[in-house]
Amino acid sequence: MDFEFLKKLSLPSFPNFLLGGKRSFVGIDIGFSSVKVVQLRKESERAILETYGELRTAPYLKNVDGNGIGSGFLRFRDSDIIEMLVDILREANVTANQAVFAVPSISSFITMVELPTSDRDEVARAVPFEARRYIPIPISEVSLDWQIIDEGDTAEAGPAAKTKVLLVAVPKDVIGKFERVTKGANLKLAGLEIETFSLVRSLMANDKTITALINYGSQSSTVTVVDRGVVMLSHNIDRGSSELTSALARGLNVTVERAEAFKTEVGISERPEDREITSVMSPLIELLFSEIDRILVSYNRKTERRIERVVLTGGGSRIKGLIDYTAKRFGLETIPINPFSRVTYPAFMQPILKDIGQSFATAVGLALRNITPK
Repeated sequence: MDFEFLKKLSLPSFPNFLLGGKRSFVGIDIGFSSVKVVQLRKESERAILETYGELRTAPYLKNVDGNGIGSGFLRFRDSDIIEMLVDILREANVTANQAVFAVPSISSFITMVELPTSDRDEVARAVPFEARRYIPIPISEVSLDWQIIDEGDTAEAGPAAKTKVLLVAVPKDVIGKFERVTKGANLKLAGLEIETFSLVRSLMANDKTITALINYGSQSSTVTVVDRGVVMLSHNIDRGSSELTSALARGLNVTVERAEAFKTEVGISERPEDREITSVMSPLIELLFSEIDRILVSYNRKTERRIERVVLTGGGSRIKGLIDYTAKRFGLETIPINPFSRVTYPAFMQPILKDIGQSFATAVGLALRNITPK
């Protein structure tokens, strides 16, 4: 099924004569530690990689806006974010002005609800009222979208019939923030999308496996259960890989840069000589994984189709040894997936794109949004 969440936040469809030719889009993923951009060109039915880039946010995000919203980069002044965008677009040689931005999962609401009816008209009338039970801010302050999740094998006929609906909401002040910085950077807003759905597009398009997608970010992590390409559950956890960096820097009395190198070069090692580093990281990773485990166990208890594998993504997933550690911890096949596999690029770029893929998965999914059907 083709899910176009946040339809209300997207610009109208481009004319067919434009989409039929060459058209470029830039996906922009602003994280707490860095901003990533990927520019893709639609040519025939292919997505062609034109450029990509990454820039650290620390030199830019220093001034918290007095009227700041949410968390992460959204708390900072528009002017600082705009300056950062202008610099990354220039440094990465981005030429497209049609931009698709990622809305941080932590600044959005995603939940599955079950309504006691199979009548679609009744569902449409009930959704706004049902949403009030789950969304912690007034409905008037969010842009609400929803999608019926059809499950013909479990639906019952007659008065006992029920319908599962995926609710998605984004605060209007968050949308306003993106509109302002897009205009300030001389871009056109081709779409906003919650990062969860961008990840599913770039990593799991047409995949039928029931998968726990773990996005291990810098400041927070998101656990998403995807079944046949449909987001069934999404849960944010206020733990990210930056806490490992801070703990290593304090515990080993090293610089932040050296601590980052320990994560990627040593990581979760079983070698005796690395015990000091591993002993700092392992307890923090276990705290995160314990929370993830509770989410997965709870999901499996409520459904007959149990989770079959784990996909790791996000900057934190590049910690050396984390793939094997995760597989042993959950007893499930654990794999990284290269989001650039859906993109056409020169063969000589394969090693570097495979290496950086986990950090660019959201940006790739964003750039693909207006190019591919799913």
